[in-house]
Amino acid sequence: MAMGKYIAKRLLSSLAVMAIVSFMAFAALELIPGNAAMVAAGTEGSSSSVASIAAELGLDRSFGERILLYYRNLLSFDFGVSSYFGESVSMLIRQRIGVTFSLAFFSVLLSFSFSVALGSAAALRKGKLIDTFSRSVVQLFSSIPSFWLSLLFLIVFSSMLHVVNVGDYIPPYVSISGYLSSIILPVIVLAIGETGPLLRLVRASMLQVKDEDWYRMGKVRGIPRMRLAAAYALRYALPGPLTLAGSELAKLLGGTAIVESIFALPGLGRLFLTAVEIRDIPLVEGIVIFVSFLVVIMNLLTDLALFLSNPSMRKAGGVMI
Repeated sequence: MAMGKYIAKRLLSSLAVMAIVSFMAFAALELIPGNAAMVAAGTEGSSSSVASIAAELGLDRSFGERILLYYRNLLSFDFGVSSYFGESVSMLIRQRIGVTFSLAFFSVLLSFSFSVALGSAAALRKGKLIDTFSRSVVQLFSSIPSFWLSLLFLIVFSSMLHVVNVGDYIPPYVSISGYLSSIILPVIVLAIGETGPLLRLVRASMLQVKDEDWYRMGKVRGIPRMRLAAAYALRYALPGPLTLAGSELAKLLGGTAIVESIFALPGLGRLFLTAVEIRDIPLVEGIVIFVSFLVVIMNLLTDLALFLSNPSMRKAGGVMI
């Protein structure tokens, strides 16, 4: 019962956030001077052609009619037609979301794996060399701007060492090795930016678990330290870092634009920057809404996963479920 109430509550709040975000995106772009019809007609388009395109896009209707049409289209995942590319916004997003999602996923996976390994070792050897090293890594990784690191990687690994060819993206269905070569540098750059908070949280969670009575009792009973840490302590320490990793994945789905542009990757972030530059309002609107919905969904899934994996959260009215 409590689980059903919690899920229903989170679903309703997520739907409310989606409705507010979509309305804000619609209203904000309505206030921008110019419209999609002017962009589609071009600089030499006549007033009659602009009016014709505006009528075709429904821009000549009242605000109320436009917003009703807007939400009706959203329910069918129809984001309209790009005024510059002349193609469906949904199709343009589908063509590029795979690149962005793979970047975000592999970056968080790499960051999480490194943070768990180093953070656990630092907690088990508090005050030792590995602990000092981990805290130095946190400070270093948290202070490096991604754009600067991207340029540095380009100079070293592409221009000097010629290890990878930047700007030559190869899809995984064409060549796995070529695909990995295309994304390895941006994945490392993004992972470095996310490692600091994750490593700090893993270390803090492990230190908290080490203070539990059951952990001390395990040491008294002679259970090997590595077994006690890997089989028991880490399992109890992971919910917090997993939640943060889910939040970082959601954040990266809408935060890879700079890295994608520097490494010339055909992702959603780079498409968004292009759409802003050419004032393609339907495309900007569609990407903003789509990414916002993705972030809300990822946060919802992360909260539900944490709820299901953490017994202390599954309470309602004092009843454990």
